[in-house]
Amino acid sequence: MIQGLDGIVHMLLHAPQHAAHGNRRDGLALVMAVLEGRSKIVQMLLEAPEHAARADSRDNQALVIAVSSEIVHMLLHAPEHAARADFRDSQALTLAVNAGSSEIVHMLLHAPQHAACADGWRGLTLVSAALNSNGEIMHQLLHAPHNAARADSQGGQALLEAARWGQEGLVRMLLDAPQHAAQADCQDSEALMLATKEGHTKIVAILLDAPQHAAHADCRNGKALLIAVEGGHAEIVRLLLHATRQAARADCRNGQVLLNAVDAGRTEIVRMLLEAPEHAAHADCQNGRALVTAAFAGQAEILRLLLSAPKHAAHADCQDGQALVDAVEVGHKYIVRMLLDAPKHAAAPDCQGRRVLDLAQLLGDSEMVDMLRAAQSWRTSALGRLLSCIQG
Repeated sequence: MIQGLDGIVHMLLHAPQHAAHGNRRDGLALVMAVLEGRSKIVQMLLEAPEHAARADSRDNQALVIAVSSEIVHMLLHAPEHAARADFRDSQALTLAVNAGSSEIVHMLLHAPQHAACADGWRGLTLVSAALNSNGEIMHQLLHAPHNAARADSQGGQALLEAARWGQEGLVRMLLDAPQHAAQADCQDSEALMLATKEGHTKIVAILLDAPQHAAHADCRNGKALLIAVEGGHAEIVRLLLHATRQAARADCRNGQVLLNAVDAGRTEIVRMLLEAPEHAAHADCQNGRALVTAAFAGQAEILRLLLSAPKHAAHADCQDGQALVDAVEVGHKYIVRMLLDAPKHAAAPDCQGRRVLDLAQLLGDSEMVDMLRAAQSWRTSALGRLLSCIQG
C-alpha cells in the first residue's frame, strides 16, 4: 500500500469518479514533482490511467530542471509525449554538462527520440565541459552518435581552457578528435600563450609537436618566449627555441627577451638565449644595456656570459664605461676586475673623464682606487710600448 504524499496522489489519480487530471494546468504538478525530486509521483503522473501528464509540457521544463537520472530516464521514455532532449538547442544538455552529471549527459545524447545535439549552443557546451575539466563528458560530446561536438568550435576555445588549466589529457583529446579536431595554432596560438604563462611544460610540448596546425613558437613577435622568460620557465624556453617548425627567435624584439632575463637574474635562460641554434640573442643589443644591468646587480656569471658570447659579445666599454661606473658605485670589486680585464673592448679606468677614479676616491674605497690606478698604469705603459713599436 502506498503511504504518505505518494499515496494521496495515487488515490487522486485513481478516484472512481472525477479522477484528478494528471496534466492539469499544463503539467504544473509534474514540474513540481520533478523540482522536489519525487520520482514515484513523477512516474504516477506520467502513467496516470487518464489524462496522463505530458513529459514535454511547459516547453520541456520538467526535463530542464531534473537533476535525478532516474527522473530524466522517465521523462525521456514516457509512453506518450516524451520530453525532447533537443528542445531549445539542447538546453537540458548544457545544464547537465555544467552540473558535471555524466550519466544524465549520456541519457540526453542517447534519447530514443529527439536526442540532444552535442554541438548545441554553437559549441559552448563543449567549452563548458573543458572549463570544468570533465574529460568523461568531453569524450561523450565529441563521440556523440548524432551531431557530435566540434573540437574546433568557438575558435578552439575548449582547447584554450584545457591548456590554461593544465589538462594534458583533454588537450590531446581535442587535438585527436575524430572530426573537426582542434588546431593547436588557433587564435594565433593563444593556447600556447596560456600554457606558457602557467608553466605547463608538457602541454607546450604537445602544442608545438601537433602533427597538423602546430602552434607557432615565434608567433606574435616572440610573445610566448617573452612570457616564458618572465615566468622563469627554463624548460619551456628551451622548447620554444628548439621547436621543429617556426622556432622562437632569441633576438626578437631587439633583444628585449634577453634584457628581461638579465634583469630577473635568470642565468640559465640567458645562456640559452645567447647559445640558441639560430637567431641567438645579441649580448651587445641596445648599446650594451644588458651588460650595464648585470654589472649594477652584481651578476658575475651573467656578465661573463655576455662578455664571452660566441656572437655579438657585449663590450665592457659600452656607453662610455657606464657598466664600470655602476660597478664601482655599488662596490662590486669582482665585476670591476672582469670589466677591466675583458679580452676585447675592456673598460677604460679613466672613462667618463676620470669619473670612475674620482668616484672610487670619493667613496673611500682604497682597494678599488688601487685597482683602477694599476689598470690605468698598465694601459699607459702598453700604449707607450705600442707607440714605440710603430715609431721604431
